[in-house]
Amino acid sequence: MYSLTEIGPSIWSREEIQSSIEDFRTVYQERPIKVNSGGMRLPHMFAVWFIVRKLSPSYIVESGVWKGQSTWLLETAAPNAKVISIDLDLSNREYISKDAEYYDIDFSEMDWTSISDDALVFFDDHQDCYRRLQQAHWFGFKYVIFEDNYPAGRGDCYSLKKAFDGVGFTVPGGQKKKGVVAQNRLIRLLYKALGFSSFSYMPQYRSHSVRPNNVDATFIKKKLASYAEFPPVFMSENTRWGDPWVSDRYPTPAPIYGCRQLSDDDFLTEFYDDACFYTWICLCELK
Repeated sequence: MYSLTEIGPSIWSREEIQSSIEDFRTVYQERPIKVNSGGMRLPHMFAVWFIVRKLSPSYIVESGVWKGQSTWLLETAAPNAKVISIDLDLSNREYISKDAEYYDIDFSEMDWTSISDDALVFFDDHQDCYRRLQQAHWFGFKYVIFEDNYPAGRGDCYSLKKAFDGVGFTVPGGQKKKGVVAQNRLIRLLYKALGFSSFSYMPQYRSHSVRPNNVDATFIKKKLASYAEFPPVFMSENTRWGDPWVSDRYPTPAPIYGCRQLSDDDFLTEFYDDACFYTWICLCELK
């Protein structure tokens, strides 16, 4: 069984993360979308900003745009990078970059022959992460961030965390392939009405489950130079699903702060209030 939080060396230190929180305060205050319903909340915005600023890649791809907050965040973290933004449904954008290139084509169908050696792809599209990692490796990407790295029994896609745990993935609601596209149209409309992500990629991941196995973890490890889950700034008492955030069910890197360190800092309090939206966001470096 592989570690569920880290394989190989990570690019950060805990001290470096803590010292960067104050720098992010101003960045966060300038975000274009103040209420990003269905999108990244504060813990993951900080993680993406920190990782991208640290790596400083010259070429960035985001798969899953939603309202556009992540596009702005990537540009802010790496102002000199070329940014490619992909979503099958671009109609939800509230922030539209003047510099990013937008495509409504799936990541797997794009032409990536001209990417740089330090290219990074940020997946926030609720796809099968095992397949996405295969695609990214085949196309020659160096770094991969998975935003929705759900633990066993949680979430709506097959994540690397689940692969390392060998638990597979069961399609939510027990949907079958027959009629799945029609069902997904209704589900997508419902999510939009509720203010959540459009899940424009839903037909692909909803059409299959993954049996429990240890093979996926073996092959993933062969292609990884490193895998690291970004530590949460705080751990709340309960997870986003309402159950206790305990280490035996939800292995998690130790948080940067304990609750006793909140004091009267409104920004840290906001980090804590959003802590349950942390879903083990991770960085992979591919061989």
